[in-house]
Formats: sequence, C-alpha cells, structure tokens
Amino acid sequence: MNYGIVAEFNPFHNGHKHIVDTLKANGENTVTAVMSESFVQRGECACMSPYERTKAALSCGVDLVLSLPVVYATASAERFAQGGVSVLGSLGCIDALGFGSECGDVECLKECAKALTSDELSPVLEKYLNKGISFPDARQQALAETCGENVARALSSPNDLLGVEYVKAILKNNYPIEPVTIKRVGVSHDSDEISLNFCSASAIRSFLKNGDEYKAFMPEGSFDILSDAVASGNAPADFSKLENAILYRLRTMSVDDFINIPDVSEGLEFRFIEAVRGSVTLGEILEKVKTKRYTHSRLRRIVLCALLGITNEYINIPVPYIRVLGFNEKGAEVLKQAKNTATLPIVTKSSDIKALGENAQRIFELECRARDIFSLCLPVPQTCGKEMTDKLIVL
Repeated sequence: MNYGIVAEFNPFHNGHKHIVDTLKANGENTVTAVMSESFVQRGECACMSPYERTKAALSCGVDLVLSLPVVYATASAERFAQGGVSVLGSLGCIDALGFGSECGDVECLKECAKALTSDELSPVLEKYLNKGISFPDARQQALAETCGENVARALSSPNDLLGVEYVKAILKNNYPIEPVTIKRVGVSHDSDEISLNFCSASAIRSFLKNGDEYKAFMPEGSFDILSDAVASGNAPADFSKLENAILYRLRTMSVDDFINIPDVSEGLEFRFIEAVRGSVTLGEILEKVKTKRYTHSRLRRIVLCALLGITNEYINIPVPYIRVLGFNEKGAEVLKQAKNTATLPIVTKSSDIKALGENAQRIFELECRARDIFSLCLPVPQTCGKEMTDKLIVL
C-alpha cells in the first residue's frame, strides 16, 4: 500500500519516525511525504534547508519527498491541508493518508469534517464571530451547538484539527484516498515537555538554539544530518535575522497592500497600519494588532506573506505540478507508478517548469524567492539561486 503524509520535519524527530514506522509495519508499504520547504505554517523559517530535511526524512524511512509549495506551506490549516492533499491526490497512486492525532479516532475526525462542510453551520458560525472571538474558537463553539461536544472536541487539539482538514480536502476533491490516523505518542504539538525519548519539534529547536542536548529525541540519521548542518553553518536558521527587512516592508505598505494579503479582513489592515507606525520591533507590532479574534500564528503568517510577496491572487492558483525533492529505491517505484496515474506534471528538474505555463512559473519563482530570503537566516548566509542548483537527492 502507498501511504502519503503531509509534514514539515522541522526537524525530523522520533515522533515522525513512529508514524513512518507504523505505516510501514508490514515491510511492503511505501511512505510519500509532501514537505514544506523554506518556511513553515507557524509563520517562520524552517530550522534548515529543504534539501537537508529531505535527506533526513529519506534516511529515516520515508521513500519519496515532494515539495509543498510555499503559498500553501505558509497558509492556514485549511489551505495547508488542501495543498498537501492536492499533491498526494494528483499522484494518482496514493492509497491512504496517514497522520498523527491526539484522539486517534478517524471516524470522529470524519464526522467533524462532514459537519464543517454542511450548510447548517454557516449561520451559527456567523453568530459566534459577531461576538468578536477568534475564528477557531467561533467554529468550535458553532460545531458544538450543531453537532455536539464530542464532534467539536476534534477542533481543540492541533493535530486533530489538521486531521479534520485533511479529511475535508479528500472529500472536497473526491480523491480515492483513505484517511488513517495514528494516536500521537509522547507530548503535544509545540509542547516544551519531554516524555521518554519524545519531545516536540519546537522543543528540539529550542534546545538547538540554547545549546542543550537533543540527540535522544531524534533518529540517528536525522540527528547526524542536523549536526553536520550546524557544524557547517547551515543550521539553525534564525527568523529574527529578517526583522529589519520585515519592518522595512511593513512600513512601506499601504492599506490596499495589506488588504491584498491572505487572511487580512474586517479592518485588520487598519490595525496593522496603526501598529506599524507606532512600533520599532516586530514583537510590538504583533502585540498591538492581536485581539481575541486574531491569533498570533495568523498574524505571523500575514507578516511572512507580506515579506515574501504572497498576495491573494496566489491563493487562487491550484497546485500546478508535483515537484520531487528526493527518493530512494521504493520511492522510485512510486514515481514509476505515478507516470501512468498522475494528473499533474511530475518535475524533477527546475528547468522542466519553464514548459508548464504561467501559473507553474509564478509558483516556482515564489519558491525561489522564499529560498533566497531563507538563506539570509542561516548562520553563514548563502548566495541566491540555491533552489535552482541544489541537486535531487537519491538514496
């Protein structure tokens, strides 16, 4: 069976290895990962380059790594899931989508996904939004009112929430992909806690930044690749190095510029303009803009989109290609199958994109821009063009 997963591997840790090993339990299954490249959904840069993270994934059991375009990688949970599922669905040979969840109950997640797409939810959701609470909280309360607390509880935990969005994306596109969930082990998403040899990627990034030990929480191959990257000045990437560039960009934006950024609505553009004019740090801006309705993660993504030049016109562009970052022998077999089943062009060389039309070129140009900006976050900054010159990884 060919499994797919959507991930950031930021970095690849023991929890990721548990999911991959569980999906490959019978020894015959394959795992294809759709992975964010330079920037991630929390509105920050990845800890190291997409090609080093691809090496780590392949060294730890993943068979094929595909790119999640940055326009989806830096979006809300709904669009993040839509992008990842679109890449997997377009391969035409993925049988199931595997993901971790807090509840471990795929039927509950399916019920929640179906409820969120029903016509009954919209008026109730609007009622709660009018109370000034955040969209995630309003949606959960609306779901509790219409379908009950048990269904709504699936929106209270980050991995359950993503799982619901994966199921929604599968249903929306009618992909013949079966959702399969694996109960999360160890600690919760973004937690600073430690449980045996499990901790979150966020905790590992914190250990890395502070010079603390983190080897026990990563598979050997992933740890070695991250250690080599640190030794060579290729990790960890530090988003704070972009702060002055971000402040420059925000200070030169008009109200219309803010309106044209994804997820800016209902007067949020005016809050940003006022905060930018009265602040000298990014942290000040985010604190001044934040309300109960607008979460920090949403605001960070807006700021990142402003920096990268991701505007509303990009979010209407469907995934234009399947871009391969790396594979092993089993991954090569998946690609061989996909040649006969894929509904989008499969790209293994950046030069192939020139023949794919305007949308494909625009999405890839955005990816190149993101990588060039990401390269400034590294301990030893890199020159432009790495997205064009880094070689396909074949193990």
